[in-house]
Amino acid sequence: MHGSVLYYISGFATALFILLILARKARILRVSGEDFALELPLFGCVATYTPNDTGRIYTEDYINHRRSSSLLEAKIDLQKMMDYAIRYDVDYITTTGDRPDGSWSDGRYAFCTMSRSHKRAFAIHINPYINTEEASQRLSLQLGTWIAPEDVYPFLFLHEIGHTSGTGNRNFFAAVINHTISGDRHSLSKRRELFRLKSEIEDFADRFALQELKRWKDNPPSVLPPLHGYSHI
Repeated sequence: MHGSVLYYISGFATALFILLILARKARILRVSGEDFALELPLFGCVATYTPNDTGRIYTEDYINHRRSSSLLEAKIDLQKMMDYAIRYDVDYITTTGDRPDGSWSDGRYAFCTMSRSHKRAFAIHINPYINTEEASQRLSLQLGTWIAPEDVYPFLFLHEIGHTSGTGNRNFFAAVINHTISGDRHSLSKRRELFRLKSEIEDFADRFALQELKRWKDNPPSVLPPLHGYSHI
């Protein structure tokens, strides 16, 4: 009897100790506006939801938006980007790079990640400092078809859209899960399998981007709702 009481007491004390550790390590992250996410060790981000007052324009958000958009607006149609972002569940587009300090590795043009907020699934990172003449030559050689300098940014963006699940590119998730749960990631067969999956993923994204590039150039933006009234976004 005494043993079971001690067992429950020790279990409760252990749980309390873990909760105290988690509380000390917890961080509140601002997502946007008045939306925040609670980040807990082991559990990741737990988003909190607040009413969205569409009449508010937050100064910090506006400054950050203008800073990022000004780097891209001369190179790509931002409204068309938003059309695709809405259609394919992209939460945000950013010019933050792949290095820890937010800068870009040499030769890295763009990449797609899972979003950290609760709103939409994906995030697309685009390098705003690309030499489009050099990128045009590199992409054209790689794809075996001509990508004009003025088409570099639309192609790169559409390629990253091609990594989202809404395009049918399911191998994106297969590769991530395969690599994460595998107990023998470094075996030759496993490396070959991951290489094959990565190749299929990239080929799919390239085909999607080439297919959509003509529509991008021919069609006007059409998905964004009008500014009057209420939006479902």
